[in-house]
Amino acid sequence: MLSKRDKLYLAAERLQALRCPVCGGDMARNGNDFACAQRHRVNVNRKGCLNFLSAPADSCYDAELFAARRRVFAAGCYDAVARAVEELLPEGRQRLLDAGCGDGWYLNALLERHPDWTGAGVDISRDAILAATDQPCTALWCVGDLRRLPFCDGAFTAVLDVLTPASYGEFRRVLEDGGMLIKVYPGREYLQEIRAARGLPLYEEGQVDAYLREKAEVTGERHVLTACPVTPEIWRDFVWMTPLNQDLSPAEKEALAAKPRDTVTVDLHVTACRWGREK
Repeated sequence: MLSKRDKLYLAAERLQALRCPVCGGDMARNGNDFACAQRHRVNVNRKGCLNFLSAPADSCYDAELFAARRRVFAAGCYDAVARAVEELLPEGRQRLLDAGCGDGWYLNALLERHPDWTGAGVDISRDAILAATDQPCTALWCVGDLRRLPFCDGAFTAVLDVLTPASYGEFRRVLEDGGMLIKVYPGREYLQEIRAARGLPLYEEGQVDAYLREKAEVTGERHVLTACPVTPEIWRDFVWMTPLNQDLSPAEKEALAAKPRDTVTVDLHVTACRWGREK
């Protein structure tokens, strides 16, 4: 069985996609780490990831959130979303970037089903990437900023952006000509039970969809709408995992978790698009 470091080395060799955060040159393995021609180095963490940030970034996403999220995914609540993403990807071998990958669940779901595909995941949260290295797939996990992706121009056939603020200019840069962006964003009823428990209105739809249709060619769409039956334990995990509740104190989250509902609504739009000429 490959170690986490060995899996990272293998994924990096397959992709040949790393870009120096200092000079923008190509990076390749140099001993146990990675370096460019100008000898700028990025060290490989013993957990099997790379950190391209010069300083730690503030993030509301911590280890406890990702532990709760892992249990929600294991319960199957987002399986239909992963299937929708897979259906929208074109035929053939893919080089995938999961931008804002969190704990890497979506990328792992795709790579485990398609062992001949290659992929990388990037997230600004160090806790997220450390959790992602526990996924069984072989992928290139990186701590980095979506506004300055540590990858070469045209490195990927597809970029996956799930419930994450987009950096469309960077996505276009790292996509090959004709490459695909798959954007996953909330529908009106997403997590409506949690929103109702907090006295919050339903999501307002339209802004993301309008932007994509104005700036890109939409090539496929799926709408995942399901009321997931949940146990009190999974209800608590939903409460703890969603950024919707990151303004709450731990005590307030526990108070919300103590009043479970029988279902949680997953309402997500999955849209595939390609960039055309500037409009």
